Amino acid sequence: MMQTTEAAYAKINLCLDVTARRADGYHEIDGVMQAVSLCDTLTVSYTPGGAAAVSLDAGQTPGLPAGPENLAARAAARFLEAAGLGGEVRIALEKRIPLAAGLAGGSADAAAVLRALNRLTDFALTAGELRALGLTLGADVPFCLSGGCRRTRGVGERLEPCPPMPACSLVLARRGEGISTPWAYAQLDACYGGFAPGVPRPDAGLPALLASLRAGDLSGVCRGLYNLFEPLAVSRLPDVGLLREALLSHGALAARMSGSGPTVYGVFGDGAAAIAACDALRAQGAAAFVCRPQAEIPLYSYAVHE
Repeated sequence: MMQTTEAAYAKINLCLDVTARRADGYHEIDGVMQAVSLCDTLTVSYTPGGAAAVSLDAGQTPGLPAGPENLAARAAARFLEAAGLGGEVRIALEKRIPLAAGLAGGSADAAAVLRALNRLTDFALTAGELRALGLTLGADVPFCLSGGCRRTRGVGERLEPCPPMPACSLVLARRGEGISTPWAYAQLDACYGGFAPGVPRPDAGLPALLASLRAGDLSGVCRGLYNLFEPLAVSRLPDVGLLREALLSHGALAARMSGSGPTVYGVFGDGAAAIAACDALRAQGAAAFVCRPQAEIPLYSYAVHE
């Protein structure tokens, strides 16, 4: 048996715009994702030989699928199939990223399993094959494989490295239930005419955000934060707007919703202020975390323990 432990990092959207609706019903996006240090931890073991088998211990996290339907378990099964391998995979998952929060927690877990198994099998798949396999599991999985800061286009599979978000502290907070991503996209379709050519929609200002990242300008990055989903989410989930206001009142340079919600993040230049804001939000009943931007993960440099 070989074993390795992997961190599965959450993500936030510095910019999330929707540019088109494809004939197959999927939507094209354009934006920037940044990995953050809030993470799940997965211990993955692999024993070669015999029929392919996957088991997962996800602890007692309420609402988390624990069987083959868990995205991490599905990732392991698909990896073995793609690599043409048998053997037993065991996954122990310690969950910290909130569920259904707009932070890509399930996608991060799946990506962590793919990275781990690729090392445990002496890199049976190339980086390109790993990303293509990840896309079959979810649109955010290719990003989560490497993390860092990347421009994301297409359905999430077209990735371009960006300079990392300047050093800062981040407070992530959520309260109440989320909304389904299909519902959110349906509302956008209704608002913007199914993204037909010529239908006007807001300017995401992405070039200015990218320029601020290249310049290492945190104030410029904060001015450029954007999420097309946010106004719709605020109309259905008042807590999104209230958390944004609370973060700003506690000194955040900017605050924005991540993904289709309901998590809101605030950007702080002062770490002590971020901790104070997190404590205040927790006292008000929010689930809140302090974290930082997370660097890119090398796909081929982790140790394996036998």
